[in-house]
Amino acid sequence: MSEGKLVQWDLTRLYGSPDDPSLEEDIRILISESDKLIKDFKGRIQTESVKASELKIAIEREEDLMNRFFRLSMFSFLSHSTDSKEPAVQKLLRKIDDLESQLESKLLFLKLELSKVSEDFFNSLMNSTELADYRHHLDLIRTQRKHMLSEPEERIMVLKEITGKKAILNLYDEFTSSFTYRITTGASEETLTESEVETLRRDHDSELRKKAFESLFRKAKENSIVLTNLYNSLSRDWDLEADKRGYDSPISMRNELNEVSDEAVNCIIDATTDGYSVVHDYYRLKATIMGREALLHSDIYAPVGTSDRTFDWQEAKKMILEVMGNFDPRIESIVARFFDEDYIHGSIMPGKRSGAYCAYASPRMHPYVLVNYNGKMSDVLTLAHELGHGLHGVLASKQTLVNYDTPLTMAETASVFSEMLMTDFLLKNIEEREEKISFLVNRIEEIFATTARQNMFTRFEISAHEKMSGEYLAFEELSELYSKELKLMFGDTVDFLPESEFEWARIPHFFHTPFYCYAYNFAQLLVISLYRKYLEDGAVFRRKYIALLESGGSESPKSLLQKVGIDVSDPVFWQKGISFIKENFLDTLRKMI
Repeated sequence: MSEGKLVQWDLTRLYGSPDDPSLEEDIRILISESDKLIKDFKGRIQTESVKASELKIAIEREEDLMNRFFRLSMFSFLSHSTDSKEPAVQKLLRKIDDLESQLESKLLFLKLELSKVSEDFFNSLMNSTELADYRHHLDLIRTQRKHMLSEPEERIMVLKEITGKKAILNLYDEFTSSFTYRITTGASEETLTESEVETLRRDHDSELRKKAFESLFRKAKENSIVLTNLYNSLSRDWDLEADKRGYDSPISMRNELNEVSDEAVNCIIDATTDGYSVVHDYYRLKATIMGREALLHSDIYAPVGTSDRTFDWQEAKKMILEVMGNFDPRIESIVARFFDEDYIHGSIMPGKRSGAYCAYASPRMHPYVLVNYNGKMSDVLTLAHELGHGLHGVLASKQTLVNYDTPLTMAETASVFSEMLMTDFLLKNIEEREEKISFLVNRIEEIFATTARQNMFTRFEISAHEKMSGEYLAFEELSELYSKELKLMFGDTVDFLPESEFEWARIPHFFHTPFYCYAYNFAQLLVISLYRKYLEDGAVFRRKYIALLESGGSESPKSLLQKVGIDVSDPVFWQKGISFIKENFLDTLRKMI
């Protein structure tokens, strides 16, 4: 970073180090208290011999346990994200993974016993004043109970994850975070991290962009044996569980976890696929701007105009706080705390996880943000995006733990809305025509990255899981499926490179969280609607928006969004989002050219 100072978070609020004695003390308390909870309540719920007031106590005790666990979990995860090669950190991460499975296995009885009570008893619990704050939580249990297995089966599935899915994901994370890339830049060959190579994909030099593209994607091919086996194993694990639980399809299990219907998800997939023509129009326009008949795949993020401007950390902070303050002073003060109290890790370092995220798991802990900040305008927007997540986590902290977290369909709302606020601010404050063109190009491409690109990912996953249900898919077969979706999204506007079809093996969500990606598309098109309402209603909307974020996961997405006048089951709603992208971004760019 230009000011020469490392931007690192302070994890000592959680624990002093991986060897902190209080870690072991908290583990001891968790095991002891979970055993006491089992002793006090196991068997009483399914026999309907507990009062609503007693069940409330049981849920509150479970929340206390999990709040303590999430402190451990956050510390191990955050430590591993910045120092994945440190043996003590690796050991702690495995230990906490094991503890999570142990706790989940112990506490399964609460949900399983509730799923077995009579409808009359369940209704009496739902209607009790004592459990008023937990109605949505109980309603979710009632909805999901037809997909629950017996307690012995559920326990086996949880415990097997220690040496199964979790072990595989740990291997995937450590394996991919160890990747380095050797690229010749100028007269010298450099060894770069993934984040640094990704930055080169936006370089002005077309040959350097192509080298970066080939280096990144060839790495997937070079490691195809490992990555293909990991993907097949994790995907089959997901599919087998979905089938065992009686879901109609693998994506249906994710949809229920997201509290959204299969029909609504199919609706957004179809609307976005039908809107690929906007993607085609844009890349034809970009090719014309660059004087090409068609772009190479390595050129899709090529800079247009003068966009060499960079922002040091303090400049990024100042802009983001100004934007948040213009929206609402309370929002500004919440976001400022991330900077001022060291809740952000921004510096690029060896062994650090690539990309960006915001971690929040408990209303009792402040969120943390990780970015790999390189000073580009896109980095400023990424920082604003992740701080939007953090804002959501802080505002939702008024909820109890079971109502704190949102389903994936709502998880990107505040992050994408923060990006929209930042986009509007920058468009109004960029004076030079060439720089404004450059910024518009970047924003259109980033919007496509969260809409059309995520839709392409989802369509690939659906077809891959469908074919994988009966057989192992080789790297070449998965690459062929991915190539089909690439060609559908870009049409004839892009000339693909031999490495293009390897990209699927570089998408972490495919491995970690099957069918996550449509949540980005859901959020982007949803936020476009929210932003329209903000421009129309101002202060009235601000109050509703803040209330929406404060609600966390206390109600279903459908119920929460109805309060701000949105119906996600309406196909026209999604189509309007696609039209907004064309009319407010693509058409604006066309007029400037």
